[in-house]
Amino acid sequence: MIAERTHNPDNPLWSDEGIGRMKALAQRNELSFQAFCNDYVIDHALCGNEEVLAQNLRLIERGALLGCQKYVLPLFESSELNLGNLEQFATPLRAIADKAAESGIEVCLETGLNGDQLMEVLKRLDHPALGVVFDTGNRVAFGHDLPGDIRLLGSRIRHVHIKDKNRENENVLLGTGLVNFLQVFEALADIAYDGPYTFETQRGKNPSRTAAYNLQLVRFFQAEGVSP
Repeated sequence: MIAERTHNPDNPLWSDEGIGRMKALAQRNELSFQAFCNDYVIDHALCGNEEVLAQNLRLIERGALLGCQKYVLPLFESSELNLGNLEQFATPLRAIADKAAESGIEVCLETGLNGDQLMEVLKRLDHPALGVVFDTGNRVAFGHDLPGDIRLLGSRIRHVHIKDKNRENENVLLGTGLVNFLQVFEALADIAYDGPYTFETQRGKNPSRTAAYNLQLVRFFQAEGVSP
């Protein structure tokens, strides 16, 4: 589930009726809610903005009603996080983490930082409810060392986005871009990652067929990535 960049009052996340409908659909289809994401902070600065902080706290309450376990916070554009402005983010991020922890939710930071920089961020923020989301496509586009960062971050990785990108930074069908999924899943096996995955992938010509292919590809590389 996603809260959009511009507030959408019709998003079912914001109403009790909508929450009820989503829970009923999940129960009917034997599904569970794992993660929810707040794209609102991409266009609305988190630092120094009480309204944006309050929006985050409200959204966490809504996600808790669905039983979500991971809160993805994409700190890009208007809320771009780096080591130089980290102190400005410390207070709102700790407030968000405190609120999430009350409901047993982990906050997964999504940034453009590499593994070493993320370790420094987590060390300085020092909050048990804070971890990172590892987006394979975004990180390959940033030129990061995917398997190296996975092994460095270890248990700090609380959620994984499966995505592939080409040299033009376009989201492409899995296996047709720059991501070496064998190396990714070998590294995830090394850190014994057992958390959830979210597919952020191209739909292809037939979305159902593409989804089946994506699942098969991930299961294949998960099996291949485990040491004999």
